[in-house]
Amino acid sequence: SGFDLPDLRIDECVVDSGSERSCQMSLVDDTPEADDLTLSERREARRESLGERCKKAAELVNGSDEQWLVWCDLNAESERLTRLITGSVEVKGSDNDMHKVDSMIGFASGDIKCLVTKPSIAGFGMNWQNCRNMIFVGLSDSYEAFYQAVRRCWRFGQERNVNVYIITSSREGCVKQNISRKHAESERMKAAMRDLTRDITKNELRQTSRNSTPYNARADMRLPDWREFNADIKSGRK
Repeated sequence: SGFDLPDLRIDECVVDSGSERSCQMSLVDDTPEADDLTLSERREARRESLGERCKKAAELVNGSDEQWLVWCDLNAESERLTRLITGSVEVKGSDNDMHKVDSMIGFASGDIKCLVTKPSIAGFGMNWQNCRNMIFVGLSDSYEAFYQAVRRCWRFGQERNVNVYIITSSREGCVKQNISRKHAESERMKAAMRDLTRDITKNELRQTSRNSTPYNARADMRLPDWREFNADIKSGRK
């Protein structure tokens, strides 16, 4: 009790293909194989779809009264999102420490409706169970960054189902496939670790024995000859 996570729903929105897919509790990739683009080509494709992706994210946030956490990787994305999303606050690397602290605490307390930032800035260590909606305006190739960013909200203490939206363009499909592959590998690794740990624990328990030293009294106990002590014994007091 208390350590059961709520449901996690991951929706993928491909803004320039006219299609949207959603998957419950997984990152199973059922998309066609994308072109094998170089890193620079993927960055160019991401910049070309920046306006459409930010517009879609703004529609989701502005159409809701709940709190939202919006993750991005490019400064241009962060600036555009802050302009389009009503009541949003941007936290970027060049901001001073006071602004970062005030913004993150303000979001945690519910005073800020939407926080726009990067996983590299706030993707680790923050406890934001107050929020259940987040958007990735595109993905990087780092599964660790994605994993940690999702768990800022989907963590113990979260009492509501968590909604994660991934907004990409069709030309970025290879990034999504890369994240999906790493997710599957991570799940297989965790399952194998659970099995090994269970087997090791069982074997250790089977080999455990209780060590005890028997006590055989060989001498009578002699009580002190104290008047007060003997009086208490006779009267039945302890």
